[in-house]
Parts: sequence; C-alpha cells; structure tokens
Amino acid sequence: MRKPVLLVLTLLILAIGAVAQESAWSKPINGLRARLLVLPSDNPDSPFCRVFIELQNVGNTGGQMRIRFNPDLITFQVTEKSGKQLLKPSSEVWDGMVPKWETTQLPWTGTIKFQINFPGGGYRLTDKVIVDMGPGRTWPIPQDGVEYELSGKLSIPRQTGDHPFLDWSGTMELPAVAIPRAKSK
Repeated sequence: MRKPVLLVLTLLILAIGAVAQESAWSKPINGLRARLLVLPSDNPDSPFCRVFIELQNVGNTGGQMRIRFNPDLITFQVTEKSGKQLLKPSSEVWDGMVPKWETTQLPWTGTIKFQINFPGGGYRLTDKVIVDMGPGRTWPIPQDGVEYELSGKLSIPRQTGDHPFLDWSGTMELPAVAIPRAKSK
C-alpha cells in the first residue's frame, strides 16, 4: 500500500519539476501568446546560445493568423534572476547572415517554434556564454555563479489593410527565461 503512494508522489514531483523548467507563456494579446527558449550551443566549441520563440494561436477566430514576425521587432533584456539589469549589450564586431523574414501563418489552435538568432558576433576563446541577437544586441554572460535570464517585448504595429482578427498586431511582454551556463570542459 505504501509503495504506490510513494510512486505517485515521486511522479508528481517529477512532473512539477518538468513543468517548472518550461518557460512561461506571455499573457495572450489579440489571440496570440508567445514564449522564449534559450538553449546551449549544439557545438561544444561555440559559446553562442540558441534562442527560439514559440508562438501559439489562442484566439477564437477560425482560420490562419498572419504574423509579420521579425526578431528585430523584439526589444531584448538580459537581467540577473533577481531582476537587476545586466550591462547594456556589447558592440562587438558583427559579421553574420540573417534570413529574410516572411509573414508567418499560424493555424487556429496551432503552435510553432523556431530559432530567432543567427550568431555573427566576434569573440575570443572565452569561458562566457554569449547571447547574440544581432548587431548591437550581443551579451557576453559572465560565469560568476549568478543566474541570468533573457526577456523581451515583441511589438508589431497595425498596418493599413490589416484584417481585424487574422493579421496580428500588438505588443506583448515575453517572460524571462534562464540562460544556460557554460559547459565545463
């Protein structure tokens, strides 16, 4: 009798831990909500994090929601977990390529997740982690035992001729998400 109770409690604790590791969704704005995800580099020799955005259509209008997304429309901020803002982004030399962003179509009740950073910042061998969101938006993250987070504000203005429900426009706060620590070598 005691083992099933312990098993259920263990599974519940694991489930709560898994949920806690997921980043929080933004408050829905005009039928859309979003969240950021920051992952370590998939290359062990690279200090650059991979940054993703996940968009979810939570509106009650059937059809495809059109979103004129571009990462340049996000104002990013790096803070300590306590909320204290990290130094302004560095102005490292930047030489990279970025995609041409087209309007994203998101089906009713649909979710899409994709990478929004394409590192091109110059760096020397470093023990730091780097969040590189493009020219003038690069943060070297100190490995000083402090937890750092990335958050942002996405703002897409309404354009003439936009459909009132199917063309998304608005401003939403993207909740803070933990920036991973450097891998130990």
